[in-house]
Amino acid sequence: MNIKKTGLAALIALAVLSSMVATPIMAAGGIGWGEDTKTPNPEIATEVTIDEWSNADFDTAVEYYDDAGHPATLPASVNESNDNPITLTATNIDFADRNESPRKNDEGSDNSASALDSSEWTTSGATVSESSTAPGVDALNYAGSASSDSATYSNFSVNDGEKSYLTIAADINSASGTPTLQLTDGDGDYVEITLYDSAASASDDSVLANSTGEGKVLQQQVGDLTVAGTGDGSFGSTEEITISGDADVDVSVLDAERTRALTFGERLEDTDDDDELETVTITEPRGSYSVTGMDTFDEVMSDATIYGVTVDAVFQASDITDDEDVSAEFGPTSDYPQWDQLGEIAFRLELPTAFDLSYSGPEFVDEPNLPSERYKAVEIAEGSDDTEFSEIDYTSVASSYDGSTEITLDSTVSPGTAYVVSYDVVLTNDEVSAIQSAASGGGAAVMSSGDGGIISWLLSVPGLIVSSITGFVGFRLFSGGGGS
Repeated sequence: MNIKKTGLAALIALAVLSSMVATPIMAAGGIGWGEDTKTPNPEIATEVTIDEWSNADFDTAVEYYDDAGHPATLPASVNESNDNPITLTATNIDFADRNESPRKNDEGSDNSASALDSSEWTTSGATVSESSTAPGVDALNYAGSASSDSATYSNFSVNDGEKSYLTIAADINSASGTPTLQLTDGDGDYVEITLYDSAASASDDSVLANSTGEGKVLQQQVGDLTVAGTGDGSFGSTEEITISGDADVDVSVLDAERTRALTFGERLEDTDDDDELETVTITEPRGSYSVTGMDTFDEVMSDATIYGVTVDAVFQASDITDDEDVSAEFGPTSDYPQWDQLGEIAFRLELPTAFDLSYSGPEFVDEPNLPSERYKAVEIAEGSDDTEFSEIDYTSVASSYDGSTEITLDSTVSPGTAYVVSYDVVLTNDEVSAIQSAASGGGAAVMSSGDGGIISWLLSVPGLIVSSITGFVGFRLFSGGGGS
């Protein structure tokens, strides 16, 4: 017997079979979900706001710090039907390079001062002080009450200043007129952007904001801005930053050195009316904005902490990880003799509570994946955290399963309260096999809890492939082929 060849043939058979089966969603309770399974998958749909989200500690959008300060994962998934399910504000992002510019000393040592240090500014009429744009994001507050008020930062120098990008992220608390920010070179030339102008267009390249509010970002290469002043007419090295005018502004990012624009995420958008979504890089968000995911931010934000991240999330049955929150039994029944089996399936779902979590508009909903006549009973219950499924006092909602594509089971969901839904559904043997096999990461099961599972599988395309390969191996083995 050539064991190596025989084993290789078996491995090939297994690889062929595995490649033909879509990877299912694995879950608790001995059942699972996949592309072809008919497992019910009710969900609590909600927007969840995470007070402090860490790009250093977290890998997914649905992670948070629990009340003990430890990273934890919500039993939830990001809503896949939303192209841009994550919402945030740029001035709520704290990252390492945020307050490193302009530098007072060289690149090779720790920065001893930056434009966000209030003590580095000189003022005329205005006041400059320490502030914040989020609980963990230190900022510089400029407050001027007249058009002649100003504050200047001059303890730095940027050679070839026209090649740099001016980057500012700020909350405009109040403003009047057209307050400005200027960069001035060594011989009196300057470039200028307007911090606030209520008459400006939102797309104006040289205006930070046309309304008050949070999270205003502008990034422009200095050489693309109009040069004015008393110098030689060309912008040289940047020597001063001056904020002037009637405004109350909290600045979380002020950079005049970086030679590229920062990326504040990516979104999907139909930019050319071709009904296809394109990926758009976000460099100048204004106010709260939405992105495709938490892995789309600039590399300098790889360790960022983002405060107040809102996620369009679904707490699905398929996200349950505790076996005690799932009950599933299958078997033949004389009540429905035309069907192979009756599935009695129940799930317990709950929105976790924590200081760092808040929810908006949670609803307990279901999208049936079987014809309405297959649902023989559907019942729900509320507030049954530790009660056995069989002992719960349910309320029937079977009449709602009338062919609707989405059913609201409860529109007033409360965090920290358990919600249970129980189903009696009629199924074929193949459907039961798929549901049970998906729980262990398999595809179509070789055996099922009813008759016909092995025969159905052997007659399937994967079964025929494996049967053919193993038959060939057997023929070679017993005919003495393949060497010794």
